[in-house]
Amino acid sequence: METHSHLRRPAYRLVAEHLRRRAERGEYAVGDKLPTEDQLQQSFGVSRHTIRQAVGHLVEEGMVQRVQGSGTYLIGHETNTGRYQRAIGSLDEIMSWPGTTTRLLEPFRRGVSEPAIARDLGTDIADVRCALVQRCYNHVPFALTRHYMASSLADKVIERGEWETDSTIIQSAERLLPDGIVSATQNIHATQADEAESELIGCSVGDAVLLIERLYHDAGGRAVEFTTSRLNPRRYSYRMDLRRHR
Repeated sequence: METHSHLRRPAYRLVAEHLRRRAERGEYAVGDKLPTEDQLQQSFGVSRHTIRQAVGHLVEEGMVQRVQGSGTYLIGHETNTGRYQRAIGSLDEIMSWPGTTTRLLEPFRRGVSEPAIARDLGTDIADVRCALVQRCYNHVPFALTRHYMASSLADKVIERGEWETDSTIIQSAERLLPDGIVSATQNIHATQADEAESELIGCSVGDAVLLIERLYHDAGGRAVEFTTSRLNPRRYSYRMDLRRHR
């Protein structure tokens, strides 16, 4: 494979694309352990360095995760079923949505009326700003998230153009913080889609949807962002791998 210079593409990218296609065909499921470096080296007939570059490329894309002492696992990939699937095992994976895009339906605005959210963020209710974001997979919407932040941070995210449509608001906000995001508290509920949100996530009024609430904290223990997300379970699923530390 390394001798195919006429393709004008690095060998590691060809290997990465082959692995990606295998996942798309269902040969690897989300949460599965990929073959070892030796096995991949024999399969593709390339050097160990090329295999490591290919896997590293997939790590950067958010498709796989290396677990020290265990191996490399598939954590997210596009499927031909129309459902976005991924595995979650860390805060970094919660903050990242590889293979999806977003639409800002409502920019950060004043007028938030939830006192409990202001208390969670440690600020006055008049200082809270809210934005509404729709997340899509293959241009098909499956999630709707309300993002709540203090006005000082929300204004910086928008004014500096830090937020990109293939990223997340919390990733963009983190670049503006003196301390990084280190923890999040999450609650998951089942609820029913109302008329306003059902069309925006591709379901019918009254359908069961996932409601996920998260509160992110920085290294100093300060609350940074509170989110409420409603997801269409027919278009989204995730697997969580839990390990015991010994």
